[in-house]
Amino acid sequence: MIFLACSALIAGRVLVGRRFDRRDAVQDARARGWSVGSTRLIEQLHGATFERVTFDVEDPQLVFVGERQAIVTIPEWPTVVVGTRVLRYGDAGFRQAIVSLQGDIVRSARTSREREVVIELGGGTFLIEPGRAG
Repeated sequence: MIFLACSALIAGRVLVGRRFDRRDAVQDARARGWSVGSTRLIEQLHGATFERVTFDVEDPQLVFVGERQAIVTIPEWPTVVVGTRVLRYGDAGFRQAIVSLQGDIVRSARTSREREVVIELGGGTFLIEPGRAG
């Protein structure tokens, strides 16, 4: 019985430690901007379907499905362009614009030299600008 209790305590410490390590890694990634690995992920989104938005702690995640599921965790909300409307987090209609893009196919996905990420869908575009307060 004591062995099981000790094992549970050790497993709990490992899980808590991993959570803190992951949080620190996310904060480090925010400071560095997009890595080469994330650039490759972005480029591989072409042809995938935008499925939904989820959250990793407090960071939004854009979920795409294609040959495999791809989850793009971003440090702040993207700017959403639908038609002639440019919407940022907090603007009226922002959430509805994201919902309207669910089910759209990615036509183009790329990063710029300025580390911006542009994901063009059939009905609109996500613009992710690292460093801009969301």
